[in-house]
Amino acid sequence: MITIKDIARLANVAQSTVSKALNDRPDVSEATRKKVKEIALRYNFTPNAFGKGLKKRTTENIGVIFCREEQPLSGNPFYSRVLEGIEGEVALNNYNLVLHLIPEIRQSTLPKMVRERQIDGLVLVGTFQQVFVYNILAQHIPVVLIDPKLPVENCSQILIDNEHGALLATRYLIKRGHRRIAFISGDLERLSFKQRYNGYVKALKYHQLPLEKELIQTGGLEQGYEHVTTLLKLDSRPTAILAANDINAIYGYQAIREYGLRIPDDISVVGFDDIEIAKIQTPPLTTVRVYKEELGSIAIRTLLSCIKSPARKAVTTIVPVRLVERNSVTTIQSD
Repeated sequence: MITIKDIARLANVAQSTVSKALNDRPDVSEATRKKVKEIALRYNFTPNAFGKGLKKRTTENIGVIFCREEQPLSGNPFYSRVLEGIEGEVALNNYNLVLHLIPEIRQSTLPKMVRERQIDGLVLVGTFQQVFVYNILAQHIPVVLIDPKLPVENCSQILIDNEHGALLATRYLIKRGHRRIAFISGDLERLSFKQRYNGYVKALKYHQLPLEKELIQTGGLEQGYEHVTTLLKLDSRPTAILAANDINAIYGYQAIREYGLRIPDDISVVGFDDIEIAKIQTPPLTTVRVYKEELGSIAIRTLLSCIKSPARKAVTTIVPVRLVERNSVTTIQSD
C-alpha cells in the first residue's frame, strides 16, 4: 500500500508538502498540488483516518467488533438487536460506526481499524478469547465489553443481570408447583451461562430442593434438542425445563413434540433472552426478557464518556431483566 512517504519520493517533494497538497492548503503551488493528487489517484492512496484526525486527535469513528460463533450476525436474534441499540446511539452522537465481524479462529490478528488507529474507541460484543481481549487493551484505545466470556479487570463492561433472572425463572416454576426442574445451557465457562446456572442453583437451595446432576445438561449454544432428548429418556423425567437461552428452549420444543408430549400439559419450558421468535412459538414461550438494545446504547454512552475523559475509572453496568409470562408453563397441583 502506498504511503505519504512514497508519494513524496515520486513527486520529489517533502512529506509535509504532500500532506498540505492533499488537504488543499493554500501554501502549496497549484502545479505541485495537481502532481501530488495525480500520483495519489494513480496508486489509489487513501489517507489513514488517524492521520486525517491528527489535528483534532479524533477520527469521529466508533469501532464495534462482534465475535462470530455458529451463525452470522444477521441470523443471530440476540446480537442483531444489540447492534440496533449501538447503531442508534452512535448516530445520535454524530459518530460513524465501523463494524467488524471476527470468527473464533481468526482472533490471533488485530483488525486493521485497531492497528491503524482508525477509531476513537471500541466496543467488543460477545465471547472473545481472553488473549484477544488483552491484545486489544494493550493498544491503549478506550474499550467497553458487552456480555464478555469472562470478566476483565480495569475495563468497562455491560453485563446482564443473569443470576437474578435465572433465580426469578426458577422460583416462578417452583411457585407453580414444579419440583423436578431441569437446566439446559451452553458451556458454563461462559460468564452469562455460569451466572444463570448460579441463579438456578440458588433458587433450588432457597426452596430446599435437591440439585440433581442428571437434570443438568450443558454445552453448545444450539444443542437444546439433544439436551432435552436426554432429559426425556430419564426414568423420572423433569416436569419443567429452564433453558439458559431461548434458542435452546425452542430446539427443546421440537424434541418434546417428537417424544409425543405436549407443552405445557406434560412438561413446562422457560427460556432466557426474549428474542422475537419466542412469542410466536406454539405455545408462546415464557422467558426472561433481556433489554438487548439497551445493552448496545449503554455501551456506546459509556465508551463516549471514556473517550472524553481518558482518566475515568472503569465501570461495570448491570442491565436488569424481567420475567415475561406466556403459555409454556402449567401449574402442578400439590397432593
